This record gives sequence, structure tokens and C-alpha cells, in this order.
Amino acid sequence: MGFRMEREIIERILSNDLKKDPTMENKRKFYLKVSLVVYAVWLVLFEYVGWHAAKRPTHDITSLIDGQIPLIPEFIWPYMLCYLFPLLPLMVVEDWHRLNRALLGIILANLSAFILFLIFPIAFPRPELGQSLSENILSFLYNIDFPPGANKLPSLHVTFTWIVYCACRGQTLNRFGDTIVFCVAVLITLSALFVKQHVIADVAVGVCWAFAFWSLAGHLYKSLVDPNIDPRVGLKQMLKRLAPIVVIFTGVIFSMIYF
Repeated sequence: MGFRMEREIIERILSNDLKKDPTMENKRKFYLKVSLVVYAVWLVLFEYVGWHAAKRPTHDITSLIDGQIPLIPEFIWPYMLCYLFPLLPLMVVEDWHRLNRALLGIILANLSAFILFLIFPIAFPRPELGQSLSENILSFLYNIDFPPGANKLPSLHVTFTWIVYCACRGQTLNRFGDTIVFCVAVLITLSALFVKQHVIADVAVGVCWAFAFWSLAGHLYKSLVDPNIDPRVGLKQMLKRLAPIVVIFTGVIFSMIYF
């Protein structure tokens, strides 16, 4: 249901933008609209799955190494940076089919992760916090994060970060710019550990998830979309042909929740 609504909204955006912009000069504006729609639908589904996953028996997979990683509340700032990081491709991507590929990878990574969230909910003890600004923000994050635990393995925070990095790599930035983006991605990844929002297994699987679905999306996109057409038309084509796969995943997720 969520994917159908998302697709209908994107198709309306696409129809309007192609009429207003036959020369395709406003692709960034169009993809900003699409990104906001995708994010809104993702947030609803993420919360819905997390709410149900938190009702299931949880597992603590904290390792000995996790116990040695210190809490550094100031890492909440790079951790929060992940919520803005997905906007970076809108500024640096020149091959918009590459952004379509990133959206495809994100959709597939999320749907498969939602299934794992329901099968294997993760929970672990949280450290005591003080009263600094960083700790107050972190405390708020802990309180809204599906107590006692859910939506941890894989870390979608990490997965999104590395898919974004893959989308940006080799585009308008030079080698130095690509290195900076890589370093930011590493910093966000490490921050998930230092704020004790994830354990090593969550992060490791999140990284693997990102590269696996970025690669899968690259192969799948070639069979879904003609690379010679307008990428905005290609996005519409991709969503239509992807619909059966999404329906199957959605059916599995809802059957796990209700049966």
C-alpha cells in the first residue's frame, strides 16, 4: 500500500515536471521532490515495522569488543548528519540514472531489512547519560527508539550512508572530493558505535547490505530501464516494473506481522 501511494505521487510529480521542463534543466528540483516522498513513505513503514518488531522476543548480540568501545556522546552530531547525507547526491550526481539506481538499491535494501527486523529483533543495554547537550539529544533518541529494541540488524543508518557514497563516487567531485565523502561515510558509520545506537554486528551487516544491494541494483536496473531515455521517465519505468517484487516483499512482511 505504501509503495503504491509512493509510486502514484512520483508519477504525478513526473508528469507535471516533464510538461514544465521539456529541456530537463530542473532535474535536481524533481529528484528533491522524489527524495522527500521516498523519505516520508520510508519513515512511516520503518516506524510501523519497528513498532511490531519491538513486541517480539529480542536478542542481545553484544560482543566483547562492543563492551570495550567507549560511549562518546559528541558523536551524536556526525550520527545525526546521516539524515542530511542522503541529499548530497542531488548536488553532485551528473548521471541521474545513477540516482535511480541508488533509489532502487534503497528500496530493496529496506524491504529485505524489514523482514530481518521482524525475524531477529535486537536489544542491548544502554549506558547512563549525563546532562550535556549531546547527551540530552542522545537520551531523546534512545527514548523514541522502539524500546526494548528493534530495527537494528542491519543498521539502515549505515546502509543508507554507503549507498549514498556509492551514488556520489566518480560524479562531479574530483578525487579529493570523493575522499572527503568517503571519510564522512566512515565517520557516520563509527558514530553508530560510539553513541551506542548499534553494535558491531549491526554495523558490519549494514555495510555489507549497502554494497550488496548497490551491486544488485546495478544489475537489475539494466533490465528494468532503457539507459538511453530521460532518467525521470526511467524512474517511472523502474517503479512500474518493480511493483511485482515490492508486492511480494510487502505480502511477506504483512503476513509475518499478522499471521
